Amino acid sequence: MRLLPYIALAALLLPACTSNRFYTPNTMQIPMLSEKGQATVQVGIAKNKHNSGWEVQGIYSPLPHLGLMVNHFDLHYSGDTYSDFSQSFYALEYEGQTRLTEGAVGGYLQTGPQKEYLISLFGGFGKGRTENRYLPQPDPPGTETFNSSWNYQRWFIQPALGMKYRRFQVGTGLRFVWVDYLNGDINSRVGQVETDRIALLEQNSPLALTEIAWTFGWHFRPVVISLNSTAVVRGKNSIRDLNLASNFVSLTVGLNLHELKK
Repeated sequence: MRLLPYIALAALLLPACTSNRFYTPNTMQIPMLSEKGQATVQVGIAKNKHNSGWEVQGIYSPLPHLGLMVNHFDLHYSGDTYSDFSQSFYALEYEGQTRLTEGAVGGYLQTGPQKEYLISLFGGFGKGRTENRYLPQPDPPGTETFNSSWNYQRWFIQPALGMKYRRFQVGTGLRFVWVDYLNGDINSRVGQVETDRIALLEQNSPLALTEIAWTFGWHFRPVVISLNSTAVVRGKNSIRDLNLASNFVSLTVGLNLHELKK
């Protein structure tokens, strides 16, 4: 019964998850480390009409005030946009997948009157791949699909603040991201408008983005169940037409490995 309010909140917020065929942020892992030897692994899901994704994340403190982090992200999505064909515009449906694996290292500090605040600063690097498949053009009708795909790499710096109070733990953070789009394969028959969007993406690479996140969790020793949101809030004015301001909402279940020994 204790979980009913949380499940109801997740049911309301998970449909708010949005994605973008050019870039979608993964869940920002906000460290809750307070001492050497602590380790947490967690799995996450995101599911609504247009998105279906999963994540695996881990964090470990081998030394006092030092943390190591790893994240893996896999998202399937669908949607529609518009493009041109034979001097006319039409709706263009697409399906896609993006994957990202990254690691980070950083420091953390426990502070506050009751040592309830957890301050951290991490920096990391990862590599990923995005693949989009555009459905057949309506006129003339056809069955051939057109694909676009590219590899990318990402650097990030992430300051964050967490707080623990009894069974609850909350956190917020910023992530300053640089996304570098590398080699890709683009089919020009997706239309000139969509091709121009992809060219704009490549011309502005590496993209400098700012992301903001929050997490709200319940701690049932040694398990932590959390609802998370990560959104792109700032980028170059020149890429606003790409609508990169995705809001990724996920539900995660974590296991504090250090609590299994107690």
